Amino acid sequence: MDNTLTKTRIELFLLFVLYLFILPRVYMDYDMGFWRQWALYIHQHGLSNAYAADSPINYFPVFVYGLYIYDLLQGTDANIIHNINNIKILFLCFDFLPIVVLCAFRQKILSFRIPYLYLLLNIAYVFNSLVWGQIDSIYTNLAFLAIVTSIFYPVTGILLYILAVYTKPQAIEFLPVMLLALYYSIRNLKTLVLVIVSAGCLKLLILLPFIGNGGLYRLAHFAIGSVGLYHNLSISAFNIWYLITGGNPYLINDNGVYFLLSYRTIGFILFAISSVMVFIPLAKRVGKLRKNNLPFDEKTYEVLFLSTGLLCLFFFYFNTQMHERYAHPIIIFFFFYGVVSRNYKLFILASIPYILSLDKAFSFPDGYLPIVHYKIIYASKIIALWYTIVVIYGSYLYFRACQEIKE
Repeated sequence: MDNTLTKTRIELFLLFVLYLFILPRVYMDYDMGFWRQWALYIHQHGLSNAYAADSPINYFPVFVYGLYIYDLLQGTDANIIHNINNIKILFLCFDFLPIVVLCAFRQKILSFRIPYLYLLLNIAYVFNSLVWGQIDSIYTNLAFLAIVTSIFYPVTGILLYILAVYTKPQAIEFLPVMLLALYYSIRNLKTLVLVIVSAGCLKLLILLPFIGNGGLYRLAHFAIGSVGLYHNLSISAFNIWYLITGGNPYLINDNGVYFLLSYRTIGFILFAISSVMVFIPLAKRVGKLRKNNLPFDEKTYEVLFLSTGLLCLFFFYFNTQMHERYAHPIIIFFFFYGVVSRNYKLFILASIPYILSLDKAFSFPDGYLPIVHYKIIYASKIIALWYTIVVIYGSYLYFRACQEIKE
């Protein structure tokens, strides 16, 4: 056991150092320009003024704290501007976080053998952090760890989930599964009180620097406004709307009427129906385990990871206003489904359209990557069809797994 842990720690450390060494100097300048501007504002005006009336920042506090730490390490405006590419190191740390927690220490959260290099060497998993320079790995992996730890440690789980939600509002898509995990693990009033008090204390701690200058009002405004911030039918998400509408979904307003209802309403209805169909079998299984005081077994973990990945996929595939990066959570959940089921086909199948969509969006219009893009491969409808295959195959695997549980 000690030799295995030592080998794992060495491999993870060397791979992390390798990624630092090869950290790409290219990035999506549109996004990185915001990180640069926001870091400068925090450095010049202080952390407590991050949500002041004239502040350009519109992301949630956890990332603001990350920028604040970056500012402290850089020290000067010149360094902040010149070294902004190094903010990717923060995102890379969260790419590694779930694997380090689950593989580099003695613990009982997951007892399965995890071939972590399958995940960490998957370009679809690390591209968003290493190349693009986006923060999706933070909320995704915090939410993943929140779910798996809540089964054993509900207080730890709720704290991780609070951090995920206060990183990006998209973490709300994990709420049904998170509540289910807490329902399983909270067996008495004392634990429930600890969970509620811990969540409240962490929220207060996160928000404390912004209470005195109207920051809470602006945060609430961002939370409400983020739902309708864009009205594009799709923002390079290459989902169902690229298959069932004419023209470019990016140029179609999602408030427009499609048959009898708006695009947005139809998308939400499709998401809600598909999500309920996936969530109910998982809820029944977890409820049965709780009632009989039974531990999570292999089949339950299989259904847990697959259903959560599908919920994220349905969120991305059916809803309007989606960005291409909102598919990011499906990679880690389908990977861990592969770990438990020993079937990595869905993980591979989902990784391909995701990396193609990131590359297509990242490379347009300036062509940052030195490769030739062939339209037949990178055509929007081809990627949308590939995502459709992932939806169909993933749903088939899920309902087959549910049948096996019933038997």
